[in-house]
Amino acid sequence: MCPSFARLPWAGIVASALAAALTACGGGGGSGTAAPASSSLSGSAVDGYLKGATVFLDVNGNGLADAGEPTATTDDVGRYRLDYATLSVPVAGLRVIVSGGIDTDTGYAFAGRLSTRADGAATGQLVSPLTSLVDALVAQGLTLDAARARVAAALGLNVADLSTDPLAVLASQPALYTRQLALQRAVQLLASANAGSAETAHAAQERMLRALADVVVAQRGSATVGELVARVSASESASAKALADAVESAVDAALRSPGGQTSARAVMKAMDQLRSEMEGSRDYGLARAAARLDERNRLSVYTQIASSAGKHDAINTLTRRSGGTATVSQPASTAGRLLASNCFQCHGTGGVGGFDRIRGSEAAEVKDYLGKPARGDIMAAHAQGYTSAQLDAIVAYLKQ
Repeated sequence: MCPSFARLPWAGIVASALAAALTACGGGGGSGTAAPASSSLSGSAVDGYLKGATVFLDVNGNGLADAGEPTATTDDVGRYRLDYATLSVPVAGLRVIVSGGIDTDTGYAFAGRLSTRADGAATGQLVSPLTSLVDALVAQGLTLDAARARVAAALGLNVADLSTDPLAVLASQPALYTRQLALQRAVQLLASANAGSAETAHAAQERMLRALADVVVAQRGSATVGELVARVSASESASAKALADAVESAVDAALRSPGGQTSARAVMKAMDQLRSEMEGSRDYGLARAAARLDERNRLSVYTQIASSAGKHDAINTLTRRSGGTATVSQPASTAGRLLASNCFQCHGTGGVGGFDRIRGSEAAEVKDYLGKPARGDIMAAHAQGYTSAQLDAIVAYLKQ
């Protein structure tokens, strides 16, 4: 015979844990009370982590933070907690919407808008560019599970990746981070290029997300963010693809550089400056925007970071200008390093990187310049300032 639940002194503490036992005993005799369910929803908002952003639970589904709807502000690492104790409606399925705040990766104000669907869990409710795309599919009639499966398949991800903080797994899954960055920038660019005269920026972004959701639904197999964006039926979709591709490529290269995440942040800041230049000028050509920024700042980094050429040197420059440092590990033998420092003047500045770009198989090409006219090639002019033995020492150093 089961003991009377009412006589247990710790009943109020362990009521939920004993629920199964009570059921087996035919109930608690009506004298016990179950512990109240959680009445809060918590998680984090991520583009980079969004600090000081407004988060709200959209109870009436109008996309606005109305009086009485649970609202919170994110902390320094994007965390939020929504208290919905006063609500009388189920929370599962309601939208969690994030806007404003500062992107801690760049230090810039976040002009985007992110959303997710509360899935019933009390904690771990991530709000990110990827969850925003999932939300756009749900808005078009798919179930949450089906929407997650579609987005994951379209981008070559696992469903679990969609609820994973990309910064928390940056070392092991850098592509999860770069895809989200590319997605958000592409959507914001499309929204800028296609916004109606009376349409808010956030409304335009949601409209572009819905257009991208149509592409995802029709997608067979996996694709890059750029490939998906290119198929959106909207003005400047080709420009959005170019931006998405450049973001993924540049940030991935930065993460692999000696500066790692420090360099990635510097690169993302530059990419957001490029996007802002494109949007502000209403000229959405990536190369033209990069050229204007370089001319204005008397640099060449924007053109390099937006293209496939010279990206390594641009990353070094951006890292240095951001105040970050990158530690370059030296080869076991440093013989020839002092001679190679002349190469460093062009292939890297400020003590950041440089040699990495010309190490390996390309190093052997140095001696080829001995047979070229010094007046017609700067590399030939440099190479012919050394003896053949000195060039051998440089090559040996760089090939380590």
